[in-house]
Amino acid sequence: MQALCAKAGWLSLVTGALLVVSAPAQAGKLLLSGGAYEDGNTDLFVNGLRKATGRDTAFVPNINSTSNCGTDWAITVCPRIAVITAAKDSYATGLDAFQNDIPASGSSPLKRGYYNLFQTHGFSPKFITAHVDNYGVHASASTPQGQANMAILQQADAVWFAGGDQAKIIRTFLNDSGADSGIAAALRSRWSNGNGNIVIAGDSAGNHALNVTMHASGVSYGYLYFGADLPNTPVTQWQNLMDTRDGTTALRALENGATMKALGFLPAGILSDTHFDSRSGRLGRLAAALRDLNVQQGLGVDENTAVLVDTAAQTATVYGANTLTIVDTAAASVQVGTFYKVNGLRVSLLTAGDRYNWSSKVVTSSKAAITSPYYSTYFDSGDIFAALQTSKSLTRLVDQTPTTNVGTAPVPSYSTGPSYPSGAPTIKLRFTRDASTKGYYSGGRYTVDKAKVDIY
Repeated sequence: MQALCAKAGWLSLVTGALLVVSAPAQAGKLLLSGGAYEDGNTDLFVNGLRKATGRDTAFVPNINSTSNCGTDWAITVCPRIAVITAAKDSYATGLDAFQNDIPASGSSPLKRGYYNLFQTHGFSPKFITAHVDNYGVHASASTPQGQANMAILQQADAVWFAGGDQAKIIRTFLNDSGADSGIAAALRSRWSNGNGNIVIAGDSAGNHALNVTMHASGVSYGYLYFGADLPNTPVTQWQNLMDTRDGTTALRALENGATMKALGFLPAGILSDTHFDSRSGRLGRLAAALRDLNVQQGLGVDENTAVLVDTAAQTATVYGANTLTIVDTAAASVQVGTFYKVNGLRVSLLTAGDRYNWSSKVVTSSKAAITSPYYSTYFDSGDIFAALQTSKSLTRLVDQTPTTNVGTAPVPSYSTGPSYPSGAPTIKLRFTRDASTKGYYSGGRYTVDKAKVDIY
C-alpha cells in the first residue's frame, strides 16, 4: 500500500489541535452503520452523516477527489471528523487503515483508507491515536498524547468509530473499573447528554460500542438455544468477550454470546445490532439479547446501511442500500420451554427514507400503502437465519394473500469443532399479519410496519 503523503504532513492530521470552534453541529445525533459499507455510498456518508453535522451542507463533494477539504481545522468549512480506529489490533494497524488505501485486486475493488474515504465525502479527517497497545498513554488526560487526542475531540463536528473488534474499543476508552478514560470523558463532555454540538457515528463494532451495554459473539440459534442467558464480561477480560462458562472452545462459547459495558451514547431503552440480514439472520440474536438485557426495543442495522438516531426527536431515519429491522418487545410474553420462546414480538422493516419514532412507535414512509396483495401464496423459509430470509419473510407477509409465514431454524451443523446434542430442537418463527400490521411498497422497496412474530 502506498502512503498518502509525507510524514511531516501526517503530523498535523494525527496530533494537530486548535481550540477554534465554528458553526455548531446539530446536537443529539448518532449514526449507526451496519458494517460492510460501499465506499461510494453517498446516501450514508453525505445525506446521512455529513448533513447531520449542519456544517457546509450545500456543498456536493466530488466522489472521485481525495482533496475536497482542507486539513487546517481552523479555517476549513468542511465538517471536521475524528476517526477512531481503536477496534483494530494495534496503533500501527489503525494508522495504516487511516492512511492507506487497499488496492483493487481481482474482483475486489479499491477500498479507501479512512482519510481518503472521508475526503471523498467532503470531510476533513484527523486520526485518534489511542489503541489497545497504547491506551495507558494515548487515552490519558495527563499525557501529551492523550491531551492531543482530547483536543481533536473537542473540536470535531463528527466522530467515526471504525469497525473491527468492539471489545478493543471499550478496553481503549474505559478504565479497568469501567469508568471513562481521559479521551472518553472528553467525548462524553462534548456529547453532553445529547445536547452537545457533535455527531457520534459507529460502524459495525463501532456501532455496538455506542450501546449502554453491548452484546457480542454467537449466532441466532445459539442465543435462543442457550435461553437468552448472556454472561457479562468485565472490561479487564476484553480478550474473551464470549460465554466462557464451559471454557473458551466449548459450544456455548462459539454459539452463545456475552455482554460488556459500552460507551452509553445510545438511549438506554434501545439496543443496536449490526450485519443484521445480509451476512446472516440476527433476529433471534437480537430478540434474545433484548430479553437478557431487559431492553424493550432493538435496532438491527443491515450492511451498507445506516440509521441516524436523533435523541431529541426520538427518531431513527434510514440511509443507504438495505434495511433497518426494529424489534419491539413491549407486548411480548415469554413462554416456558427448554430454549427461549416468546410470543408477540412486533417487528418492523424500514428502508432508505423511512423513519421510526421509538416513543410513539410510529413508522413513517413515503411509499404507497399496499392495498391489493401481489402474491397468492405464502413463503415459508427452510433456514430462517440464513442471509436475507428474515427480510424476505417480512416483505412477503405484507404483499401476499395468506396472513402467516413460518421460518424454520434447523440445528446448526459444523464439520469441525463442538456440535449440538442429538436432541437439540428445531426452532421456528411465525410471522403474522394482523390488524396492527401495515405494508408499503415503491420503487422496488418495501416497508413493513409491526408484523407479529412468535419464536417457538
